[in-house]
Amino acid sequence: MLTETDVLARISGLSKKRLRVCVSRAWVTPASGKSGAMFDEIDLARLRLISELRDNLGVNDDAVPIILSLIDQLNDAHRRLRTIDCAVRRQGPDMSEKIVSWLRAELAQE
Repeated sequence: MLTETDVLARISGLSKKRLRVCVSRAWVTPASGKSGAMFDEIDLARLRLISELRDNLGVNDDAVPIILSLIDQLNDAHRRLRTIDCAVRRQGPDMSEKIVSWLRAELAQE
């Protein structure tokens, strides 16, 4: 876990004010520690992304939560697909091939 000072040292160009805006708008949700907010690696990655969006791509504050939401949805879809892939693989080669063939046929119809 990282303190606010640690985060500011690791993310070039991130100010204390900008970090606090990110927390107040719940773009990152640090845990509460004895010495204040404690950030994990996911928070750090989100803060880097927010900094990249704002500083390098010119994204305004109104668009940031929309982009973060879309990324969260995409990550959730990836997680679900990995779970489905594992479930299909556990069915054995014959059943897995039937499921894959059915999926290919369905996708070809779209």
